[in-house]
Amino acid sequence: MNFDFSKTYPLLPLRDAVVFPHTTRRILVGREMSLRALEFAENHNNVIILVAQKDVSVEEIQNPMLDLYSVGVIANVNGVTPFPNGCVKAVLEGVQIVDLRSIMTVDGFLQVTVSPRKFPVKENAKTDSFDEVMTRFRDYATKRNIAEGMVDAFFGMESQLNAYYGIIPFLQVSLAEKQSFLEARSLDEMSAKLLALMDVTDDNENVLVRIQQSVRQKMAQQQKEWFISEQIRQLQDELDGDGEGASEPEQLLKKIKAKKFSPAIVEKLEDEIARMKLMQPTSPEYAVSRNYIDWFLAMPYGEYTDTVLNMKKVKGELDSKHFGLDKVKERIMEYIAVLKLTGTERRSPILCLVGPPGVGKTTLVESIANAMQRNFVRITLGGVRDEAEIRGHRRTYIGAMPGRFIQALRRAKCMNPIILLDEIDKMASDFRGDPASAMLEVLDPEQNHDFTDHFMEVGLDLSRVLFIATANSESEIPEALRDRLEIVRLPGYYPHEKLQIASKYLVPRICERTGVKLGEQVSFDEDIINQVMRGWTREAGVRELERTLESAVRHRAKEIVMGKKIKPAVTEKQLQEYLGAPRFLDSQLPEPGRPGVVTGLAWTSVGGEILPIECMLLSGKGQIIMTGKLGDVMKESAQIAVSLVRERLHRFGIDPAIVKKTDIHIHVPEGAVPKDGPSAGIALTLCLLSAFTKIPVPPDVAFTGEVSLTGACLAIGGLNEKALAALQAGVKTLRLPAQNKKDVDELPAPAKKGLKIYTHKHIDEIVKILFVQKKAKKLVA
Repeated sequence: MNFDFSKTYPLLPLRDAVVFPHTTRRILVGREMSLRALEFAENHNNVIILVAQKDVSVEEIQNPMLDLYSVGVIANVNGVTPFPNGCVKAVLEGVQIVDLRSIMTVDGFLQVTVSPRKFPVKENAKTDSFDEVMTRFRDYATKRNIAEGMVDAFFGMESQLNAYYGIIPFLQVSLAEKQSFLEARSLDEMSAKLLALMDVTDDNENVLVRIQQSVRQKMAQQQKEWFISEQIRQLQDELDGDGEGASEPEQLLKKIKAKKFSPAIVEKLEDEIARMKLMQPTSPEYAVSRNYIDWFLAMPYGEYTDTVLNMKKVKGELDSKHFGLDKVKERIMEYIAVLKLTGTERRSPILCLVGPPGVGKTTLVESIANAMQRNFVRITLGGVRDEAEIRGHRRTYIGAMPGRFIQALRRAKCMNPIILLDEIDKMASDFRGDPASAMLEVLDPEQNHDFTDHFMEVGLDLSRVLFIATANSESEIPEALRDRLEIVRLPGYYPHEKLQIASKYLVPRICERTGVKLGEQVSFDEDIINQVMRGWTREAGVRELERTLESAVRHRAKEIVMGKKIKPAVTEKQLQEYLGAPRFLDSQLPEPGRPGVVTGLAWTSVGGEILPIECMLLSGKGQIIMTGKLGDVMKESAQIAVSLVRERLHRFGIDPAIVKKTDIHIHVPEGAVPKDGPSAGIALTLCLLSAFTKIPVPPDVAFTGEVSLTGACLAIGGLNEKALAALQAGVKTLRLPAQNKKDVDELPAPAKKGLKIYTHKHIDEIVKILFVQKKAKKLVA
């Protein structure tokens, strides 16, 4: 049929089909634009142009040149069948491939001008690749049950092109790939595309076949294993002998009955065994249930160790490994005495040893466990953020585990061990929960007899466990948790105590670790140990002292191995060779004779510290400048101190109005260390008064205590640590509030002997001692 390519023809956009020449397609038409184009074609020689849409999801074509492909087919409309819903079914026969030249919208449908697409090969020609393509297609058709007669019909076609157009619908081809066949310029190009498509399809189907075969093999293997195991189980049931050949669930059930479980636990485990019998042994659920039962069987239910409560033995154990700490040892002895009289750990208080690092909190608990001959387990709580670490994970996934207390009892192999809760103040909380709140049930004597772990899902009796906690800072322990603990404070060691500890404990232990013979190859006299403490360590405990002494012994070990001839005693010169120059000066005190500088005292979680306070007066407008990273409470103490000084300046012949013309700069070194608290109130007041009166305060006199706006001296805490820091820094006199007199009585004898300690009820008592006051001048009217 000849077409007039100078005319315009109606255009029918196809959303999910490509029509090839010499093929017939039935197309369902429903869009208004398409229905009008079809109606126009029926009224004008039944000729229409068919073009595929690039995006099948587009409902309304806004830009035909962009939304449609540029190559289509001239088709004849061989029949139209209407449907009740307004759609029609059109029978369309492709005739010739054309290129679209221009598209316009006329009367609500698209009209187009086209030109014939040039094809360099004659329509009835055949290439060398035809036989290869048809042979491959025959194999392809055989595997997919395509009728043999259909394949023979394609072989018998005179036109290779028509044969290819007939093959394409039988292949798994996308819309874009079909369009590429329509746009192909040569038979060789189409042959290559067809061969590639059949290769990809074969590869995909081969992979699918391999997967199906593998799945069938695994299923057959599992069925075989289940069949064999079921036969074995049935034979074992028939034998009904001693049970040695019983199935795994039956063996577990016998182990459960042999343990001393409560009826609730037995019922829970029997239900789990019943579920296991219905599972495949190779299934993940079976492994989860088996792991759950194994945890119960590993727990030491009903197993308790005999406790030795010999008071002399406990005291000897504590004294042999710890020097000093008399109050702490006394409290532990009281605790053990109550245990001996009551015979039970129930309702016993939970001790919490609070003190700076290196004072022996952990080793104290180990000594208690050794003396009582109880199994000892340590749980480190520093950095624990997840509540599941305490209560366990729920059994919703394969990697679930019980909490740390269940694991600790399993390691202890008894239900009444001593459990050390180390660094209880270092627990944190985040989106995974608050582990400190989960600890409340564990440490509450009223509740821990029925502690519930999420993994175990049944109550667990922790009332026979002896819990002892340690912490560095009492203030960091959550209030609700602190309420369940009895705080036992461990102060830092005094110089004389460190000397005894180093001589009796540290040096012998270091020599044992390093292989150096004490007395024959190395020895430290008291003066050398004192120099190490003053020049290379500055701490409340003895951990750094031990490291420093060990460094010196290691140097001595190197000299021994190298064959040097040396005397055992370490000299001052050798000490500096081993350790380098001293890191600390003998005294931290300010220089004497400088007004506006006072020695204060501070408490930290690692012990006491000297707190020098400096004040400088500048001409200005009465501003108060405070530096040294001070907290809000300390800034308020400074403001109170300014008010107290203004009220007392007239006693020294100074006009109080001078404060309005003076800028006061208060600095507390070191500037990078945060400082807060009210206990520097007395020192701040005296520092300001010294600056205004130009009267220096002796630096070997230290002050600590809060001061009220009326001048009353109020009590402070941490006196042991502060007194220790003062003694080490070279302070001779200590002045503090009268309310702390009870704490002074509890200071050890060396502190009382090395320090002159005075208590005062009012700030004016200290002012009269340190400052010479002048009579106020009478004002003449």
